[in-house]
Amino acid sequence: MQNNVRSLQRAVLSKLFDHLQEYYGVDSRDYVVDSRLNLHQIDALLAFKSDPQLDELRAALDRLEHGTYGVCITCKRPISRDVLERDPGRCLCASCEQGFNHGATVGVAQGVLNIFGPHVGL
Repeated sequence: MQNNVRSLQRAVLSKLFDHLQEYYGVDSRDYVVDSRLNLHQIDALLAFKSDPQLDELRAALDRLEHGTYGVCITCKRPISRDVLERDPGRCLCASCEQGFNHGATVGVAQGVLNIFGPHVGL
């Protein structure tokens, strides 16, 4: 079980550092001390970045630490391993993600109707 958690943590950290390198030029080697990651330095770095993808990955690390990683935050069902491997920061199962996206689309459409009136064709 511990190896599984480490594997998942490595996947999340890899995605996190790839994003930091690509968008901020941060080298992950700057955060390794005695062959171990210095998570306090990483937290300090991330605290000053306002970036939705970083927030998502940071939350994934928190869920790993609390034993809730891989569980949908809405319905509490497991998120498939394949999905987590493609998107390590994922916090919703496929059903809840689909419902969320549908709700957001409907909400935007409702907002357009509220602003421009019912005569606007959607």
